[in-house]
Amino acid sequence: MELRERMIGAATALFQAKGLWFTLQEVADALHISKKTIYTLYPSKEALLLDMVDDLFDRIHQEKRSLIATSGPIEERIRSVMIALPEQYQALDLRLLGELDEKYPAVARRVREHLETNWEPTIALLEEGVGKGCIRQVSIPVLRQMVTASIEGFLVNGENGASYADTLAAMMDIIMNGIRRRNDEV
Repeated sequence: MELRERMIGAATALFQAKGLWFTLQEVADALHISKKTIYTLYPSKEALLLDMVDDLFDRIHQEKRSLIATSGPIEERIRSVMIALPEQYQALDLRLLGELDEKYPAVARRVREHLETNWEPTIALLEEGVGKGCIRQVSIPVLRQMVTASIEGFLVNGENGASYADTLAAMMDIIMNGIRRRNDEV
């Protein structure tokens, strides 16, 4: 495993344990390297955080491509793709990102950029579902904005007591099933 990946892994573990309060010295200690070695790749903690965010979203998009390519009911593929979170990040409490705006605004902007881009495969899957009659015709731009805003809200204000993954699953249950009671739920 290359040094960059090891640094991101160590920083991610520290983020899970301490939120944004981890230090580059702690990353160095976890890897048994000098802090100076970290500075050869990352001139600042913010640079490391930016790379962590890019790595996370690269893995999310990779996971989405994999889920889109699977067979199975299109409704389940849509649900899975919309809330894709790679296994290695399932335990990560992403709600800790709420402090980003204040401490690392460039990182917060990068998170928002990632949330708002690379929707093309998901949109294609939604359109396929509409075309096959599996889901009803909805305004995809409105759905996209709802999901993006909800995820951003969960990241910033994730104080509902549930894990981030559980919160995303609950959001998708509401989106996929609506709030109207069905006759079979009496």
